[in-house]
Amino acid sequence: MSRSLHPVLTAALCAAFFVQSTGAADLAPIFARGMMLPPPGRMAAPPRRLSLAPTKAVRPAGQSWLASAVIVARWVNERLTTPAAIEALPTAEELSSYSAAASNEVAATASLPMPEPPTDRMLIAMEGRRVLASGLAAQLASLLQYRTELKPMRPRFVGEWVGKGPVRARVDYLKPLGITRGEAKGYRVTLSNGYQRLLPNHGRIPNSLMRELPLYFAGDSVDVEVTVLNTGSTPLVNLRVVAVQEDHTASGEAGVPLGSPVINGVASVAPGAATVLRWRIKLSSGGREAVNFEQTHLRVLGKDPAGSEKVLLDQAQAGIVDPPGL
Repeated sequence: MSRSLHPVLTAALCAAFFVQSTGAADLAPIFARGMMLPPPGRMAAPPRRLSLAPTKAVRPAGQSWLASAVIVARWVNERLTTPAAIEALPTAEELSSYSAAASNEVAATASLPMPEPPTDRMLIAMEGRRVLASGLAAQLASLLQYRTELKPMRPRFVGEWVGKGPVRARVDYLKPLGITRGEAKGYRVTLSNGYQRLLPNHGRIPNSLMRELPLYFAGDSVDVEVTVLNTGSTPLVNLRVVAVQEDHTASGEAGVPLGSPVINGVASVAPGAATVLRWRIKLSSGGREAVNFEQTHLRVLGKDPAGSEKVLLDQAQAGIVDPPGL
């Protein structure tokens, strides 16, 4: 091969490498057009000297330059929007340590005490002066705002006669605000303003409460009258009447005292005659139920002809009152 062909072949190979490596296929016609080999017979002609003067720009043939620009822009966009590589999966040691930590956290959460449910769910809807409530403790609790407006249902609640032998007694409670009566299904409460409600009871109601009982409110001060009647044929002299408020007992026996005893003295009661004693008691405020019964434990003490004291009457439930807790 002649040495004159070396520059031409070298230029062609460089152009081909440039087109192949850069993907500039649109420039191939330009290089092809500018690198046409001379026809046979002119192979020995000296190469033309390239002019340094600016030449006229030539538009590439084939695919338009705008389409090429779109292809390049699409390629750049795909590169920029390709999601990042996914991180390597955790090793077995990392998974075991994470599982142990999660198990400890779940065990600690499970060991916490469960929240306690509400002790009393109630809904109180006011319709004028009427009160609708659910729950035993709520049945009378809403009446507290009407406490000062309640008037006595009657001037006196007359008790039952108790005792045997020559002495009998009766305990009356003055100016009760309502009545509580035990029934087969519960306690029926009636107030002086017309409110009435049956409070259900799940247990057995004692016989001592299966009757009308005076109703007040916890902590009220109540006037009590005690009538002592001499049913014997001889006078009763130097009597002592002792009364104390106690917790109600289903058995009818003495209960836990709720206050100090009240002691009154009577000089003499003739046969067939009666004497009346009055004092004021303060009901307990310890009860918090819709029904909270107290009993009046009454004792009458006298002296025999020899001068020694003897018990003429001992009645643990001489009187019973209902002071519902609010």
